[in-house]
Amino acid sequence: MKTVHARTLGLRIAALAAAGLVLTACNDDEAATGATGQGASSPAASASASTSAKPSGKPSGKPSSSAVTGGDAAARARTDKLALTPADWGAGYETRIDDDTSLAKFTMDKSCLYKEDGPDRTLVAYTNRFVRVQRPDSSQLWGTSGASQATTADAAHQEMAKWAADIRRCPDYKDDSGTQTTSAHDIESPKVPGADEVFSEEGLAVYHDDDGTTTPPRPYSSITARKGALTVWVFVDLAPDQQVFEGRAQARALLQKITAKW
Repeated sequence: MKTVHARTLGLRIAALAAAGLVLTACNDDEAATGATGQGASSPAASASASTSAKPSGKPSGKPSSSAVTGGDAAARARTDKLALTPADWGAGYETRIDDDTSLAKFTMDKSCLYKEDGPDRTLVAYTNRFVRVQRPDSSQLWGTSGASQATTADAAHQEMAKWAADIRRCPDYKDDSGTQTTSAHDIESPKVPGADEVFSEEGLAVYHDDDGTTTPPRPYSSITARKGALTVWVFVDLAPDQQVFEGRAQARALLQKITAKW
């Protein structure tokens, strides 16, 4: 299951979402920190310009190259509806690339490379939506949001558990789009009404920009929440001069817009 294009902007954020499970009943809505992981990472599975991360939602630039398609039409309509529009993000945001709806599987190998690995048989529907906003200095920031429907609640739970284990094993990792994530770690998550599990992740990521250049390391903030077999996420890319708490607040506000619809 994938979540960060979600995971890395480049990979899929959905997988990213799966990344760290913190039971919402144990979370404090106002908690800002309390890391149980190791560093600032990606679910970003972050915001890469050229890939799409499955577990968490990084804003990678391009969708999966996989031809894996199919799934359930009703479930796909639901995940499409849950993914945020540019207008949901706010003034200045626009569509960056087409939605990633591939039902491909992503795995973290022994060398900490996050890569596509065939079809995901536990995935029924998946939508990861990419946005961008222009900064005054002409640079762009990216974001992703989306939802995935698994075959069972246990399958969705296992995917989150796997991502949490991966991020703790590989706080520094790359995806096959070239996005480099460092200091990835989970932090204390906010309460999310109706959620069975919530995972919040932060870190630093270097992306291949839309113009072919490489960005400086940028912080990101990502939140993934699961309700039964449904997983939703949001990934926020920040400028190097922004503080992580800004992304954390933005991610929480955006996730509320998604979960208000689930």
